[in-house]
Amino acid sequence: MRIYNTLSGKKEEFLPQENRHVRMYVCGITPYDKSHLGHARTIVSFDIIRRYFLFRGFKVTYVQNVTDIDDKIIKRAKERKMPPLQLSEKFGKESELEFEKLGAMRPDSSPKVSECIPEIISLIGKIEKNGFAYATESGVYFDVLKFQPYGSLSGQSPSEIKAGARIEVDEKKKNPQDFALWKLGEEEGVTFDSPWGRGRPGWHIECSAMSTSRLGDTLDIHGGARDLIFPHHENEIAQSEAATGKKFVRLWMHTGFLTVNGEKMAKSVGNFVTIEDGLKKFSPQAIRMLFALSHYRSPIDFSEEAVRSAESSLSSLHSAVLAARSYSSSGTAKTGLLEEAKLAEKEFLERMDDDFDTPNAVVCLFSLAKRISGAVSQGSASEDEVGQAAGVLGRLLALFNLAPIKGKAEMIPEKEILRAISLRDSARRSKDFATSDRIRKELSEAGVILEDRKDGTTLWRRK
Repeated sequence: MRIYNTLSGKKEEFLPQENRHVRMYVCGITPYDKSHLGHARTIVSFDIIRRYFLFRGFKVTYVQNVTDIDDKIIKRAKERKMPPLQLSEKFGKESELEFEKLGAMRPDSSPKVSECIPEIISLIGKIEKNGFAYATESGVYFDVLKFQPYGSLSGQSPSEIKAGARIEVDEKKKNPQDFALWKLGEEEGVTFDSPWGRGRPGWHIECSAMSTSRLGDTLDIHGGARDLIFPHHENEIAQSEAATGKKFVRLWMHTGFLTVNGEKMAKSVGNFVTIEDGLKKFSPQAIRMLFALSHYRSPIDFSEEAVRSAESSLSSLHSAVLAARSYSSSGTAKTGLLEEAKLAEKEFLERMDDDFDTPNAVVCLFSLAKRISGAVSQGSASEDEVGQAAGVLGRLLALFNLAPIKGKAEMIPEKEILRAISLRDSARRSKDFATSDRIRKELSEAGVILEDRKDGTTLWRRK
């Protein structure tokens, strides 16, 4: 298995520290507002990666934090006149449920900053003891110039960083590049005692403390969106290695942006679509399919048309599985379908082993689905052969959590929906309203919404 390492800028053979045990940390959300589909892109991408490791027989310990103490949270809480931790708890729980609706597995551990203050203080103490931190009247800062490898992840030198840095008026830092480990001062609800005085953690130190306390001093994989490379992940490396003297992360992975008209989807820009709104318009599987159709490192330009197209593509894969389930034939001839299915699976795994190349892996699924649908249409293959080939397709779809789901709208082939609509229109014309209402109710319960017109039902959509 070869994976692209942001640190080296190339694909590397992946070998975890402990045989077949992957220690993986992914930066989670800062819940000061509702999560949007840009957040979902990162969560779903790493969910697929995690599932693939499990599919390949690895043990995965997956940690994803929640930054429930942050300046943005404090600011928003003041605007809403509520305690900061109450605000972050509200949006954190909402986001957790939305990620589950999108089919993401729960992390093995979801540490919060507010619950890890002792670990954070302990880590800062180690950094200070090792000579990489200093205290001022405004807080405790990391001395960037003392950490020689600084800038290795982002490719920036300390002098380049200094050119674009600014010193805030209330900070007494040695160098503009230095960053806060502990901020002194009172903020109601998020202030804690420390050896340096009452205050709260800086932004970056929390991830170092939470990841190493759960996974050990060295992580196999650290992931997140690419906008976290600098300064967040760069600073994590510096403070973690300054504290332990050990390599912090063996392999860094970053997801591409979800864009709108080429611009990053972000709350600050105002071009975001919340996960809540996205799930009102599209099925969870349609959204997952959209993400799977692009490589995790590539940007995705979001539009309703793109999601509908992904949903249609997924429907064609589901149709092949469902057609095979109802296939009936007395044929016994060997058509080579099963051999083709095994070859498709082999190619699929090769694609996924090459830096989780989901778009080309999906191409293998389309090819197999087309072959299964053709065999069903011709009726020459045996039921066992078709069934086993469809089993391969279903198993690989399940790896992405995209297998047909019983009772869901996406499980019903379009031709069956159109047939039910035709029967209902006939019932309406003959004034058999009991049958008409029954069909409409059955479709609605299955997740298919009808829009009636005078000349019959001409529009329908899946929930």
